[in-house]
Amino acid sequence: MVFKRITLLCCLCLVVSGCGSSTDTPPRAAVRGIVKLDGDPLSEGVIRFIPSGANQGPKSTVTIREGIFNVDEEYGPVVGMNRIEIESTDDGGYAFDDEQALERLKKEGVKKIEVVKVPPQYNKRSTLTKSISAEGANDFTFELTSTTK
Repeated sequence: MVFKRITLLCCLCLVVSGCGSSTDTPPRAAVRGIVKLDGDPLSEGVIRFIPSGANQGPKSTVTIREGIFNVDEEYGPVVGMNRIEIESTDDGGYAFDDEQALERLKKEGVKKIEVVKVPPQYNKRSTLTKSISAEGANDFTFELTSTTK
Protein backbone atom coordinates (compact mmCIF):
# COMPACT_ATOMS: atom_id res chain seq x y z
CA MET A 1 0.00 0.00 0.00
CA VAL A 2 2.82 2.40 0.87
CA PHE A 3 4.57 1.55 -2.41
CA LYS A 4 1.44 2.46 -4.38
CA ARG A 5 1.18 5.82 -2.60
CA ILE A 6 4.83 6.63 -3.23
CA THR A 7 4.48 5.66 -6.90
CA LEU A 8 1.34 7.78 -7.22
CA LEU A 9 3.07 10.73 -5.53
CA CYS A 10 6.09 10.43 -7.87
CA CYS A 11 3.84 10.34 -10.95
CA LEU A 12 1.92 13.35 -9.71
CA CYS A 13 5.17 15.28 -9.16
CA LEU A 14 6.29 14.51 -12.72
CA VAL A 15 2.99 15.70 -14.17
CA VAL A 16 2.93 18.91 -12.13
CA SER A 17 6.56 19.77 -12.83
CA GLY A 18 5.93 19.66 -16.58
CA CYS A 19 2.96 22.05 -16.48
CA GLY A 20 4.72 25.31 -15.70
CA SER A 21 7.53 25.47 -18.23
CA SER A 22 7.08 26.34 -21.85
CA THR A 23 10.08 27.09 -24.00
CA ASP A 24 7.88 27.61 -27.08
CA THR A 25 6.35 30.83 -25.73
CA PRO A 26 7.55 33.87 -27.69
CA PRO A 27 9.11 36.68 -25.64
CA ARG A 28 6.79 39.51 -24.61
CA ALA A 29 7.45 43.07 -23.51
CA ALA A 30 5.78 45.75 -21.41
CA VAL A 31 4.21 48.65 -23.34
CA ARG A 32 2.58 51.90 -22.37
CA GLY A 33 1.41 55.01 -24.06
CA ILE A 34 -1.22 57.53 -25.00
CA VAL A 35 -4.03 57.42 -27.57
CA LYS A 36 -5.60 60.69 -28.72
CA LEU A 37 -8.52 61.19 -31.09
CA ASP A 38 -8.65 64.64 -32.70
CA GLY A 39 -6.23 65.92 -30.06
CA ASP A 40 -8.21 64.69 -27.03
CA PRO A 41 -7.44 61.57 -24.98
CA LEU A 42 -9.57 58.61 -26.07
CA SER A 43 -11.87 58.18 -23.06
CA GLU A 44 -12.41 54.42 -23.31
CA GLY A 45 -11.08 51.84 -25.70
CA VAL A 46 -8.82 48.93 -26.46
CA ILE A 47 -5.56 48.68 -28.33
CA ARG A 48 -4.54 45.38 -29.90
CA PHE A 49 -0.99 44.38 -30.75
CA ILE A 50 -1.14 41.68 -33.43
CA PRO A 51 2.13 40.01 -34.47
CA SER A 52 2.74 40.63 -38.18
CA GLY A 53 5.05 39.49 -40.93
CA ALA A 54 7.48 36.82 -39.75
CA ASN A 55 6.58 37.63 -36.14
CA GLN A 56 4.46 34.85 -34.63
CA GLY A 57 2.53 34.57 -31.39
CA PRO A 58 -0.68 35.57 -29.67
CA LYS A 59 -2.19 39.03 -29.94
CA SER A 60 -2.31 41.25 -26.89
CA THR A 61 -5.33 43.42 -26.04
CA VAL A 62 -4.85 46.34 -23.63
CA THR A 63 -7.51 48.62 -22.13
CA ILE A 64 -7.36 52.37 -22.75
CA ARG A 65 -8.68 54.68 -20.00
CA GLU A 66 -8.57 58.46 -20.36
CA GLY A 67 -6.13 58.06 -23.24
CA ILE A 68 -3.62 55.93 -21.34
CA PHE A 69 -2.72 52.28 -21.84
CA ASN A 70 -0.21 50.26 -19.85
CA VAL A 71 0.52 46.54 -19.66
CA ASP A 72 3.35 44.59 -18.08
CA GLU A 73 5.58 42.03 -19.77
CA GLU A 74 3.50 39.03 -18.70
CA TYR A 75 0.48 40.12 -20.79
CA GLY A 76 2.24 42.51 -23.16
CA PRO A 77 2.69 42.09 -26.89
CA VAL A 78 5.11 39.72 -28.55
CA VAL A 79 8.53 41.22 -29.24
CA GLY A 80 9.00 42.19 -32.90
CA MET A 81 6.74 43.84 -35.50
CA ASN A 82 3.06 44.19 -34.54
CA ARG A 83 0.07 45.59 -36.39
CA ILE A 84 -1.94 47.97 -34.19
CA GLU A 85 -5.74 48.11 -33.96
CA ILE A 86 -7.47 50.74 -31.84
CA GLU A 87 -11.19 50.78 -31.03
CA SER A 88 -13.35 52.94 -28.80
CA THR A 89 -15.57 51.27 -26.23
CA ASP A 90 -17.32 54.53 -25.28
CA ASP A 91 -21.02 53.84 -25.77
CA GLY A 92 -22.14 57.25 -24.53
CA GLY A 93 -22.90 55.76 -21.12
CA TYR A 94 -25.83 53.65 -22.33
CA ALA A 95 -25.93 50.03 -23.35
CA PHE A 96 -27.71 49.48 -26.67
CA ASP A 97 -30.03 46.95 -25.04
CA ASP A 98 -30.97 49.19 -22.08
CA GLU A 99 -34.54 49.81 -23.21
CA GLN A 100 -35.56 51.71 -20.08
CA ALA A 101 -32.73 54.22 -20.45
CA LEU A 102 -33.39 54.61 -24.17
CA GLU A 103 -37.09 55.20 -23.51
CA ARG A 104 -36.27 57.79 -20.85
CA LEU A 105 -33.92 59.60 -23.25
CA LYS A 106 -36.61 59.56 -25.91
CA LYS A 107 -39.11 61.17 -23.49
CA GLU A 108 -36.50 63.81 -22.60
CA GLY A 109 -36.12 64.66 -26.28
CA VAL A 110 -32.58 63.32 -26.64
CA LYS A 111 -32.38 62.14 -30.22
CA LYS A 112 -28.75 61.13 -30.40
CA ILE A 113 -26.40 59.63 -27.84
CA GLU A 114 -22.84 60.83 -28.25
CA VAL A 115 -20.81 57.72 -29.00
CA VAL A 116 -17.09 58.01 -29.65
CA LYS A 117 -16.12 56.15 -32.80
CA VAL A 118 -12.58 55.49 -33.92
CA PRO A 119 -12.55 55.40 -37.75
CA PRO A 120 -12.07 52.03 -39.49
CA GLN A 121 -8.59 52.93 -40.72
CA TYR A 122 -7.44 52.37 -37.12
CA ASN A 123 -9.58 49.22 -36.48
CA LYS A 124 -9.66 46.01 -38.51
CA ARG A 125 -8.29 47.82 -41.59
CA SER A 126 -5.45 49.41 -39.65
CA THR A 127 -2.06 49.75 -41.28
CA LEU A 128 -0.45 51.11 -38.10
CA THR A 129 2.59 49.10 -37.03
CA LYS A 130 5.08 49.27 -34.20
CA SER A 131 8.21 47.30 -33.45
CA ILE A 132 8.19 46.03 -29.88
CA SER A 133 11.62 45.86 -28.28
CA ALA A 134 12.77 43.34 -25.68
CA GLU A 135 15.24 45.94 -24.36
CA GLY A 136 14.37 49.45 -23.28
CA ALA A 137 11.09 51.32 -23.08
CA ASN A 138 8.16 50.70 -25.39
CA ASP A 139 6.41 54.06 -25.01
CA PHE A 140 4.04 55.01 -27.83
CA THR A 141 1.78 57.92 -28.69
CA PHE A 142 -1.00 57.46 -31.23
CA GLU A 143 -2.51 60.68 -32.65
CA LEU A 144 -5.70 59.60 -34.45
CA THR A 145 -8.05 61.77 -36.50
CA SER A 146 -11.75 61.14 -37.02
CA THR A 147 -11.65 62.28 -40.65
CA THR A 148 -10.49 59.85 -43.31
CA LYS A 149 -7.66 60.92 -45.57
